[in-house]
Amino acid sequence: MTTPFRSPPPGVVPNFANPPFMGLPVIVTASICLPLVVLFAAVRIWSKFFILRKWKLDDYVYFLACPVGIAMIAFEIAIVRAGPNGYHSWDVAEASMTKSAIVHLLTFSIALGPVLWLLKLALFCLILTAFGSVRWLKNCAYLGIVVTGLFFSAYTIVVTVSCGPRPTTDAASYLAGLNRPQCSSSNGMNAVFSIVTSVVNVSSDFYLLIIPLPAIRALTLPPKQKFGVYLIMMSGSLMCICSLLGLVYRILAWKSTDLTGTQIPLYVLFVLELSMGLMIPCMPHAATVYRHYSVPDITDTTNLSTPNMKLLSSSLPSPQPVSRAAWRKTHLSIEELPFSRADSAFSVHPTRDRRMKALPATPLPLNLESIPPSPSTPLSPTPMSPASFRSMHLPIMFQTTSIL
Repeated sequence: MTTPFRSPPPGVVPNFANPPFMGLPVIVTASICLPLVVLFAAVRIWSKFFILRKWKLDDYVYFLACPVGIAMIAFEIAIVRAGPNGYHSWDVAEASMTKSAIVHLLTFSIALGPVLWLLKLALFCLILTAFGSVRWLKNCAYLGIVVTGLFFSAYTIVVTVSCGPRPTTDAASYLAGLNRPQCSSSNGMNAVFSIVTSVVNVSSDFYLLIIPLPAIRALTLPPKQKFGVYLIMMSGSLMCICSLLGLVYRILAWKSTDLTGTQIPLYVLFVLELSMGLMIPCMPHAATVYRHYSVPDITDTTNLSTPNMKLLSSSLPSPQPVSRAAWRKTHLSIEELPFSRADSAFSVHPTRDRRMKALPATPLPLNLESIPPSPSTPLSPTPMSPASFRSMHLPIMFQTTSIL
């Protein structure tokens, strides 16, 4: 007689011949989220390599967390397709629990802690990059990084110790380790600490959502940029909802004997949470790429009302504009538009040339004899030597007499 992996509820007959497959929601969700994550990551890579060309701490952390998250989503599809996940535990024969199937289950549970911590680390580094000048916000981010790292690392250790193979590493030892009360019991160490870790996960998501709010409220931004900030916060709230539902389903899963079938909602919510956490740090870079290709070039030959000369045919040669990325690195406002013409070009034009360079701000003592004597002002005019403050170029231009 075939023994099921877990005993069925009263009135339920095990179906070993043609069990119903429950893993379709995981496959559909992962198939939708995985291309979106890759697309957002590609936008961030394009922004960093070809537009901004400047890397910060959050970029290095994100490009470490993103491949790990993508691999985790793909791994969920693999373990659901391979089984025994995706089926009820009483529809899976205990003899079919091979070593590879159990290793897949343990690998996912052990890797869950480091993946979640890398995800939180990427989000905390995003806050540090955006609001690093706010000391209290920086301290809150550092505190969140340390606390989440400790809890997620402890969860990985607990799963490894409580569910590891005993006494050897063959299939029977892996199955014995999985059936230990510390691993699969509802009051075992694995169950208790997994619920505690889920609580920490939910708390960290709400923590990430709340701590930037005072700094965001103090920002003075245009309406479009405010809309972008609120869109990011709305995405963070969806991430909080996914983690909260994951906590609820995890508590319900430990109350059931269906060890494999109850993991399907957890897998779906984890894919959604992981995907949102990987897409949120890319949203500011998506706005950067959009502005780069939608806002017209501003050079020294154009103004806000000048059309884009690249789109108009002209027989006159036009100077090559400065690249948009180089201009943004050195100029902050439209008043700082650079003069690209050389100094020698001004000597061939009359004095009333419209492109005349601005002279430095200097005093204009047009009538030096009218200045009353004072301890700081001598009775005789100051000699106009090159080292004198009163002998700068602009006062000399207004002198009517020459010094013999």
